[in-house]
Amino acid sequence: MDELVSILMYLARAVVLFVGCGVGIVKIVKGKSDENPRDMTEGFAVIGAAGAIFAATFAIETIF
Repeated sequence: MDELVSILMYLARAVVLFVGCGVGIVKIVKGKSDENPRDMTEGFAVIGAAGAIFAATFAIETIF
């Protein structure tokens, strides 16, 4: 059971990193090219949230 939880957490981490950081980078680049600081700030916020969720997966894995 521990191995299954470990594998699922690795998959969850990969999804969070690829999706969260991908969207964040796109928002940052779009905001920079459009000279819109609001979009750029939202991109940084998305990357920060993805980092927090990534860190939370380690805590969840320890609980289970």
